[in-house]
Amino acid sequence: MNINTGRLPPDPHMCNSTDRETRSPLALYSEYQRMDIELRRPHYMESSHWHGQVEINVPFDGDVEYLINNEIVQIKQGHITLFWACTPHQLTRPGDCQNMAIFNLPMHLFLSWPLDRQLINHVTHGMVIKSLAAQQISQFEVQRWQQEMNSQNEQIRQLAIDEIGLMLKRLSLSGWQPILVNKTPSTHSNGGSVSRHAQFYVSQMLEFIGANYDQALTIENIAEHVKLNANYAMGIFHRVMQLTMKQYITAMRINHVRALLNDTDKTILDIALTAGFRSSSRFYSSFNKYVGMSPQKYRKLSQSKNSSY
Repeated sequence: MNINTGRLPPDPHMCNSTDRETRSPLALYSEYQRMDIELRRPHYMESSHWHGQVEINVPFDGDVEYLINNEIVQIKQGHITLFWACTPHQLTRPGDCQNMAIFNLPMHLFLSWPLDRQLINHVTHGMVIKSLAAQQISQFEVQRWQQEMNSQNEQIRQLAIDEIGLMLKRLSLSGWQPILVNKTPSTHSNGGSVSRHAQFYVSQMLEFIGANYDQALTIENIAEHVKLNANYAMGIFHRVMQLTMKQYITAMRINHVRALLNDTDKTILDIALTAGFRSSSRFYSSFNKYVGMSPQKYRKLSQSKNSSY
């Protein structure tokens, strides 16, 4: 096994399960996050981490392997892979790869692009998506986008963003498949487009939920914050995210619990409270429903897998 133990500098928009003060994936959503692009050797990660953006990985000269929610996910050389990085993930095998493109896209930007609604639905439900075709982008393009994103010219920066959106549009048209299917209950996509009006209000709702994830959240106080009728707020949230508000909040809290069960020795009750659950019975019921096993069994399995790396 070829493991690169080099460490990356801390990123304020990312959380690790070993941080002294843990934050929920819900807290990491920000409408004002900028897009980040890296082209570098992939680094072995000693623990799982999570952040609020959609992550795209393209290894150019070798396969790499992640552990995502306790499942092994192989990212093949030259293929575009994307997932919502609020799901705890850990790069466990960099292999011989020396150059991997890593894009971190703000969720509001990803939702605004005219992509296949089923693809968006899969990503917001925690699936990992892989392009069927390899070599759809080059290292040269990634380097150019890096430079252009740092340009003083706003039109040049916007051009790079548009081209990255078209890269994903090409992926959505040329073929893709899910390579990790989450157990989050799914909803049916209506296949329609989403207006900028809806995107604007859903961005505000996500920001409010993120700032108050450890409080008792109700549809009424979320809708009141954005000054919308509760039923209307529920409707546009569901249309944009392809999740109900309750499913979104519960799924993000379960993601937080998974990471803490994986890498900390905190008691299960402490972890449930940290993630924002107010009732132990509701927590156990939700965890079993979303993960398909008890928290105790999940912790035992995840820690035994980690000990093998």
